[in-house]
Amino acid sequence: MNRVKTIFLGMKVGLLMALPLVGFLILGVWIDKTFMTSPTYLITGILGGIVIGGIMVYKIIIPYLEKKFNNK
Repeated sequence: MNRVKTIFLGMKVGLLMALPLVGFLILGVWIDKTFMTSPTYLITGILGGIVIGGIMVYKIIIPYLEKKFNNK
């Protein structure tokens, strides 16, 4: 049962990192095409997606680690 929770956590972390990155990437490309600003918003979107994804992963991982280490 514990392995299933760990696998689920890994999949959740992967999705939490990928979804904001892809979303902001698509938004950056769309803004660049609309305003003809070449890679400006694309790069901003990628960086924003990485930051938001990292924050979301941090909020999931820290409680998991605290729970795991407090139980030992």
